[in-house]
Amino acid sequence: MSWNKIIGHERIKRILQNSILDNRVGHAYCFTGIEGIGKDALAIQFAKVVNCENPVKIEDSVDSCNVCHSCRAFDNLSHPNVELLFSLPAGKTADTKGDSAYDKMSADQIEIIKEEIENKAKNPYLPIQIPNATQIKIASIREIKQKLSLSSFNGKRRFVIVLKADEMNTEASNAFLKTLEEPHENITIILITSKPEALLQTIMSRCQQIVIPPLDDSHIIRKLILDDGVSEIDAKIASRFAQGSYLKAKDYVSEENRTLRNDVVDILRTSLKKQNFRESFVKKIEVFAKPKDKNQISRSLQMLMFWLNDVFALKNGAHEDNIVNSDDKATLIKFAGAFGDKNVPLAISEIENGITLIFRNVNINLSLTTIFLKLRQIFID
Repeated sequence: MSWNKIIGHERIKRILQNSILDNRVGHAYCFTGIEGIGKDALAIQFAKVVNCENPVKIEDSVDSCNVCHSCRAFDNLSHPNVELLFSLPAGKTADTKGDSAYDKMSADQIEIIKEEIENKAKNPYLPIQIPNATQIKIASIREIKQKLSLSSFNGKRRFVIVLKADEMNTEASNAFLKTLEEPHENITIILITSKPEALLQTIMSRCQQIVIPPLDDSHIIRKLILDDGVSEIDAKIASRFAQGSYLKAKDYVSEENRTLRNDVVDILRTSLKKQNFRESFVKKIEVFAKPKDKNQISRSLQMLMFWLNDVFALKNGAHEDNIVNSDDKATLIKFAGAFGDKNVPLAISEIENGITLIFRNVNINLSLTTIFLKLRQIFID
């Protein structure tokens, strides 16, 4: 991996590269921002460049060479100068002083952890997800402190990257605070969190805080297309749901999502028939809602909101190439011609209100029926 493999965040990359070029890499940082935007990737690449044996310097930039022994070790997260700290499952018995963080874990648990680290090395955007691992415990902090007392490899800088640092329990947080209060030469600690408010203020105050913003849709679309082989249409649709998170966009990329959209648009069109629509309308809602949970229903309604937003855009002069649901262009144009002069923004607002009701334990079939009958009033009456 090199900087250009990390999508967006050019300002953050410049900040980190300048600190390397000016020889002022800090003792402690806290990277904050929503999940799935590349905070982990930035931290790992930062450590990789600092440890590169032959860094590539061009004008005011510096990058890893990607061929030296150090870079190859970073690419599989096996370099002795980088330690990843993350939540681990509890062992068979309670932790006692002197235990390793991996003591008392089963062979299966350790194997899962190894696999998760391997997956992280292949794609640093992926979270490390281990069953029943919800806390960073004091045993992990003690182990890290022992390792930090040893000399670094090749005299380079050592990095401790704490993933989801907000998952440190009280004991771990207090022990970690002592580590921050006694900085070691040639050691950098990077805390990564989407919940900075959950960290001790005394910990935050000892870190350089770097706020990493959500990604632009264009960056998400580009990565989905180039790195994940997603079609342009699906990438555009997924980016609208992503709210700036590449990982969230990946979760929305599937054939299932397009089917959800087609089904919910079909229900809308059925509800707008001028006569004898009720029997078919009610049956389609029953078939649609029965096998789905609230999250799927919510997602389908959000897709309908984006679909109607395309209708509104077309009616107001948007070019056909700029709509999100470009694979359904013919249906959108036809719908815009028939209903585009109606209050489409109000319809979108009614759907949004309906999504809220679905999560209030209201009957799903009743909620969907209510939503679409309100849409009928907007588009027909």
